[in-house]
Amino acid sequence: TIADHAHQSAHGGARVYQSDAFPEQYQGRIFMANIHEHAILTDRLQPVGSGFRGMHGDDFLLANNAQWVGFSMEVGPDGSVYVLDWHDADICGKEVLNKDTGRVFRVAAIDSSAQNFPNRYADLNTLSDLELARMQSVPSVWHATNARVILQHRSQTREIAADAVKAIEEQLQSTQHVDLRLRSLWTLHAIRKLSPQQMRRMFEDSEPYVRAWSIQLLCEDGQPPREAVDRFIKMASDDDSPIVRLYLSSAVQRMQDRPSKWSILNGLSQHAGDMGDHNLPKMHWFALEPLVVTDVARSLAFASTCKLPLLTRHIARRLADANKIDELLQGIAAASGANQVQLLLGLRDALEGRYDMQPPPSWEWVQQKLTAAGDEQAKLALQLSQQFGDAKAAEAMIQILRDRSTSMDSRRDAIQGLAGRKRPELRNMLVSLFDDPSVRRFAIRAVASYEDNALSRELLKRFAKLSDEDKLEAINAMSTRATHGNELTRALETGNIAKKEVPAHVARLLRRVVGNRFVDVWGPIDEIGSDKEALFVKYREVLKEDSVKKADASRGRLVFSKTCASCHKLYGEGSSIGPDLTGSNRAELEYILSNMLTPSAVIQDAYKMHLVLTDDGRIYSGIPTEENDRQLRMYVAGQNDPVTISKSQIESREISAVS
Repeated sequence: TIADHAHQSAHGGARVYQSDAFPEQYQGRIFMANIHEHAILTDRLQPVGSGFRGMHGDDFLLANNAQWVGFSMEVGPDGSVYVLDWHDADICGKEVLNKDTGRVFRVAAIDSSAQNFPNRYADLNTLSDLELARMQSVPSVWHATNARVILQHRSQTREIAADAVKAIEEQLQSTQHVDLRLRSLWTLHAIRKLSPQQMRRMFEDSEPYVRAWSIQLLCEDGQPPREAVDRFIKMASDDDSPIVRLYLSSAVQRMQDRPSKWSILNGLSQHAGDMGDHNLPKMHWFALEPLVVTDVARSLAFASTCKLPLLTRHIARRLADANKIDELLQGIAAASGANQVQLLLGLRDALEGRYDMQPPPSWEWVQQKLTAAGDEQAKLALQLSQQFGDAKAAEAMIQILRDRSTSMDSRRDAIQGLAGRKRPELRNMLVSLFDDPSVRRFAIRAVASYEDNALSRELLKRFAKLSDEDKLEAINAMSTRATHGNELTRALETGNIAKKEVPAHVARLLRRVVGNRFVDVWGPIDEIGSDKEALFVKYREVLKEDSVKKADASRGRLVFSKTCASCHKLYGEGSSIGPDLTGSNRAELEYILSNMLTPSAVIQDAYKMHLVLTDDGRIYSGIPTEENDRQLRMYVAGQNDPVTISKSQIESREISAVS
């Protein structure tokens, strides 16, 4: 998002107001319908870098009908805003309950400021070419846009009148208003009266958007003239506007000439100030990515001088994904400083979860060079050595773990790296780490890596003294393997662990992991009984307004933390497996009841639980967040950071229909 704030609920439709009926303060604001608030909100768009930042504006309109659901907006010829009202009681449901009640509302100013310019309310199709050309200077974008479309249509069958072309050209050259100049530029291009020479002259224009649109129009067919390409290369290095650089980056994605693409991207990559821009680094990557594997040497040379860390890091990831690891390592050895670090970070990220790797031929001498290059390079080299299965690296990580003066982050990384490789050295000291508060949580998670019920027994001995958060970590860890699941089932059977400590989604997972024995101990695992309506009636009574007023909100937060936070977020706290509940329709009782009592009735595809079984007998239950040919990244219950699984280790994968 570009917003500097959050509206905390879903929106439908957005339109920038570019007309004259509303007061001047609304000119250029973005209007959007807020679905859950039954409202129209506005944001002010502030230019920032290559784009804009959305700043909170007025809550423009609040409907007096809880079934009013704004879903699309247009600005009309009179300057009013026209809003499509979905008009349905079930605004988040799977089905449209009321298919015949949709309507369109016109939101008009009581005292309209709309100018009565010539032909404002005429049928534009009846106007002459000159009259349509003059529409490019009116304050209503609706008229300017539709007039341009009509002129473009006419230009397909005949020449546009000379006086109309002249009027548009004069507006392009004479006005100081950039919006009007852009309208002229677009119109001349649409009617094919803008020559490449005219567009190239626009490269010298003082307005960034005029320069930028000249680039875009010249690249419309992907084959700009050679003189223009030479100028693009110079502009990539020299133009001081991030807007122009954004349009250059977009143009590269259309161009066919590979050497020119490289030259433009090289210039764009030297603007260190674009590092924090919300568009440019990623746009540059979209243009660069198809080139990386086709010319490995050039990619590595590019990465070694690039001033945008994201590009350097992504080049390494892309080369590693293409199995160009040895070439990449040689490029890393040749790089230096911050660029060398970014290449190492990219390689490390690309290999995450791939624990079947062997050291590449060049690794030994590259590692020696990295160890001498600096602390950060040495740290990353150690992590990569461990990733490649180096016993010396494993021992070094064990030493890091034993040293309690080492930072928590370093010790956490050591646990995760060693657990991924299932190193016996870590297994031998995990029990002692259960009693180390700074890394206890990560040690508990590491239990899932080992097929050893002695670990789960030791964990269960300490269960009563764990914090609520660590108890949930322990339950989650023991639900991933039959070995640990059997120990947890035994503890539930004897009463050493109360059933209330096991969330419903973990119980369903344990039924799969342990089998019938768990069902014998736990009982039937059904969401609700057969008489669903009786439950709805019961809880409607329990949650009457008077009862809710007497409720203890702080205790409700504790219930959320224990029951819901392993999957959902509320006001920034919790996990990202399920939808963020902050902006949900929580003020509506029926919405709350349907989601609490029948949570599996409607599940969006993005939130369907995936069950992944690996070849070592471990089950992961979570929501995929990223996937490529080699890796699957998932959010699993109770963890804020995703886990990465190598696809070569996946034995089976299925999607659950249950929440």
